[in-house]
Amino acid sequence: MVELAEEWSRLALDHLPVGLLVINRHRKIRIFNKTMSKFFGIKSEKVLGQPLLDILDDRGPDFNILLQTLATGKEYQNVKPQAVVTISCSVACLVNTYPVRNRTGITVGAMAVFSPSARQQEMEKAVVKAEKLAILGQIAAGMVHEIRNPLTAVGCFLQLLQKCLEGHPKEEYIPIMLAELNHANRLITEFLQFAKPGFSRRTSCSIIETIKDVIMLVESEALSRKLDIEVDLNVDMPNIVVDCEQLKQVFINIIKNAFDAISEGGKIFVQTSWNELEGFARVSFSDTGVGIDEDTIANMFNPFFTTKESGTGLGMFTSKKIIDNHGGRIEIQSEPGKGTTVVVLLPMAQ
Repeated sequence: MVELAEEWSRLALDHLPVGLLVINRHRKIRIFNKTMSKFFGIKSEKVLGQPLLDILDDRGPDFNILLQTLATGKEYQNVKPQAVVTISCSVACLVNTYPVRNRTGITVGAMAVFSPSARQQEMEKAVVKAEKLAILGQIAAGMVHEIRNPLTAVGCFLQLLQKCLEGHPKEEYIPIMLAELNHANRLITEFLQFAKPGFSRRTSCSIIETIKDVIMLVESEALSRKLDIEVDLNVDMPNIVVDCEQLKQVFINIIKNAFDAISEGGKIFVQTSWNELEGFARVSFSDTGVGIDEDTIANMFNPFFTTKESGTGLGMFTSKKIIDNHGGRIEIQSEPGKGTTVVVLLPMAQ
């Protein structure tokens, strides 16, 4: 068993994506993994058990930071590899050094970790980019919120103007302008929800009652489109802790997408179930619509992606953010010509 454990330890060390060099208290090399061999072109068999200064560094101990870590316990971060190994390295690296201590806290060795610097630079750039995008998002959200006020005023005056133009040849332009104004307001609303989808007021919520409320809100539109909504609700489902209003927003968005996908006489099936072992409540929405191809499914949750002429492309993105923030997930199964099923899975309270 001990030999097997040692073999696994060697395999793990050799598969690390960083170079690992460990010396003992006598300055002899105890670990030199395969990544180090790749970086420096030296086989581990040639260096293991050899003094560090005899084989990897031709300078004195005062110039080698790994030996300084061994002697003083001081750690060094993000230094050049030449501070530990004077042999040329084939990859741009940065090195961190750490003391190796036994269970009683006594320093018994020192370790140097060689990390490719390109990866670290990529991560630093990603962090800077994320910070810039966050600031831009906050500015944009503030500006969009302020745009809503003058749009509201414009809408009010257009409605007044509509009454004044009754019977006038130009009256037909007012409904068009109001429709475009409403579209702009919907875009603003969805953008603000997209900017802050994580904020929620979570309480104990009945999925069954939430779905019933949603059906009441959309049934008039279903009737006008001559569509049927059939529900199969498990009345024994336990409550879940969610933001009920955000959950309604998700369900309404899914149903309205189904409305746009099915023709007159089509059907939407809403079904609930739960699995105590898995710990998830399941709500599925199936329609008899035109279905969705693989490319559309792959892009459906991307912001501003839409297949509708008047769509904003934020509905499903925001819906996924809301469900993700509740610890759940959205799954889509569809095939062109065979309808679509959208499944929302939400964790039940422990």
